[in-house]
Amino acid sequence: MSVRPLLAALALLAVPPAAAGQLEPTPAELSGYRETPSYEETLAFLRSLGERLPELRLEEFGRTGEGRPMTVAILSRQGAFTPAAAQALGRPVVLIQNGIHAGEIDGKDAFLALLRDFAAGRRRELLDAATLLVVPVYNVDGHERVSPWNRPNQNGPERGMGYRANAAGYDLNRDFTRLDTPEARALVGLVNRWQPHLHVDVHVTNGADFAWVQTWIAAGAPLLAAPLDGWQRAAMPRIFAAVAAAGYPNGPYVDLIDRLDPARGIDSRVFEPRYSTGYFPRRNIASILIENHAHTDYRTRVEATLAFFVALLEDLRASGRELVAAASATRNATEEKGRPGAEPSEVVVTWRAGEEDRIRVPFRPWRVVESAATGSPYLSFSAEGIAALDVPWLHRVAPDLVRARPRGYVLLAGWPEVEARLAAHGLRFTRLESPVELELEVARAVAPQFATPPFQGRTRVTAEFRWERHRRRVPAGSLWIPADQPDFELAVQLLEPEAADSLFSWGLMSTALERREYIGPDRLDAEARRLLADPGVRAEWEHARADPALAGDPVARYQWWYRRTPYWHDFVGELPVGRLLSPLPGEGSERGAGQPAAP
Repeated sequence: MSVRPLLAALALLAVPPAAAGQLEPTPAELSGYRETPSYEETLAFLRSLGERLPELRLEEFGRTGEGRPMTVAILSRQGAFTPAAAQALGRPVVLIQNGIHAGEIDGKDAFLALLRDFAAGRRRELLDAATLLVVPVYNVDGHERVSPWNRPNQNGPERGMGYRANAAGYDLNRDFTRLDTPEARALVGLVNRWQPHLHVDVHVTNGADFAWVQTWIAAGAPLLAAPLDGWQRAAMPRIFAAVAAAGYPNGPYVDLIDRLDPARGIDSRVFEPRYSTGYFPRRNIASILIENHAHTDYRTRVEATLAFFVALLEDLRASGRELVAAASATRNATEEKGRPGAEPSEVVVTWRAGEEDRIRVPFRPWRVVESAATGSPYLSFSAEGIAALDVPWLHRVAPDLVRARPRGYVLLAGWPEVEARLAAHGLRFTRLESPVELELEVARAVAPQFATPPFQGRTRVTAEFRWERHRRRVPAGSLWIPADQPDFELAVQLLEPEAADSLFSWGLMSTALERREYIGPDRLDAEARRLLADPGVRAEWEHARADPALAGDPVARYQWWYRRTPYWHDFVGELPVGRLLSPLPGEGSERGAGQPAAP
């Protein structure tokens, strides 16, 4: 045992055991909110509460990159400690995720306080609201990389907090589509098993200074399906009004449109599916992101998060069954749209900014100053006063690129990393047992561009696409991903190459862009002389080399001639995913969604 856990354990022993109804201090309270407990201390506190709280069960749901156990706390008044038992209750299943950025750890200490209250007999009526799945710390390895020098713009805990990334340097809130990390695969596996109706992700802000203690983000319609959006539109004002009534003013997430001028407005859209706020709505799961104000002291931030947890559960006591019904209706509707013979419908591949609203934001007074360090201007906020402004508020999205809903997608055999992601996300697919002739829509990437530097350890790629419809022989072992499944909107985001976080955009299909064969100069010259005997080809060449850009570029000339030879392979750039607009003829052997092969 390290020195710090030992000292903390001795400190806890010095506190007399709490009598019935008496509040036992959490580790953060015991330190006067000067520190947050280590992971070992957190689990020890949870286990101690579990001895007095039969509604609590702790389970390991995965391992981190450094081999630490990932723990979920399951809370159920009815003892519904399995997914089947929880779903049978007809009450919502709520996943609360803390510490995805491990320095932003307010949610963990707020949850320990809530659980302590339950163990002491307080607020126990809230246990009737839902089955809770609470991940006290998601980024466990980052959590243990504690230092007072992490998060320099955050006000406490003063003795240190964890690190933003995991052990391998990944930001876990950018990994919800790729699933490159063991942590993300474990969390999504938990989601696959439990099928929660609501997801909550607790963070702390960066940047601007204002008088709100807590801010929030939630995707709405049309990105979030209408039934779930209806529940959310009704519930969120009630929940955050209760948080404000408890003494914690709040408002939407503040990301300045202009880093030097708050009057230009704020942008609260973080809805690409790499983020939790974009991923869960694509799985027909409502998602609320909490961003506490970084400049507020740690005690107040933790207490505000506790107030949010209480307000959420209070609201779910009344609205929980409505949430369950909305989620069920949404999932059923998604399946129905994808069934053979369904009325034609569309899928949204990309989104754009929707209409803006106006909102009053209680900014702190600011001025633009020149940095002595960089010489660049930046905003300097005053610690006192309020300079409230009515500003534009971007928080809506509207469909941008829209396509006809396919009957499903075909992934050609031979792409195990792509297959592994589909399986890890819990998508249902069938493996074709024998070759089949299909008419597919297939994208060909034209002039791909590779980003520098790498992002999240991968080289992002963009391209223009030429869509072609042709009949082709699909080999045995290829995958059929049908549209009649509740998470099909996620499949769209993974497999349509233009989507913001498609597997193509993250480089998982980049080998399809590379030419493996080449033609030597002697053979190329022989082919060119042969082809020039054709007057039509000669005229094309004369016209082409009149362009100085081509005439002076040996590589462009090489490509021009190579394309006209019979040795040119036209499949380079053709992606291994096809859209099928008609039902699949026949069925293959079913493979259920399960654990992927190691990516």
